Amino acid sequence: MNSKIAQIISQLPSLNFEKSKKFYQEILGCKLANEYDDLLIFVWDGIEIHLWKCDDKIVAENSSCYIRVNDIEAVFERYKKVLGDTIALKNQPWGMREFYIIDDSGNLFKFGQPIQ
Repeated sequence: MNSKIAQIISQLPSLNFEKSKKFYQEILGCKLANEYDDLLIFVWDGIEIHLWKCDDKIVAENSSCYIRVNDIEAVFERYKKVLGDTIALKNQPWGMREFYIIDDSGNLFKFGQPIQ
């Protein structure tokens, strides 16, 4: 018996599936893998991310996901090309180099790498 966790999948709220599909595909570069009445499943750099239908803006604006990467500079440049000066790369006092993206529903994506 193998009790090791195989994968953790972020499940975030979406206030509008059409806007979310556009944002996740055109801005983040995700591929839409499956679509259901109340769930969107994307693949993002080989990792699944799920969006569930939500009608509460407060829930969406208080949801987040932390994404640890191996090359924060490269990932930042990838998104800076699309988002311009709306994102900034900073060294944080907790030892991480990070930048943030907020999606169309208000979900916060934090990208980070340990400062070396």
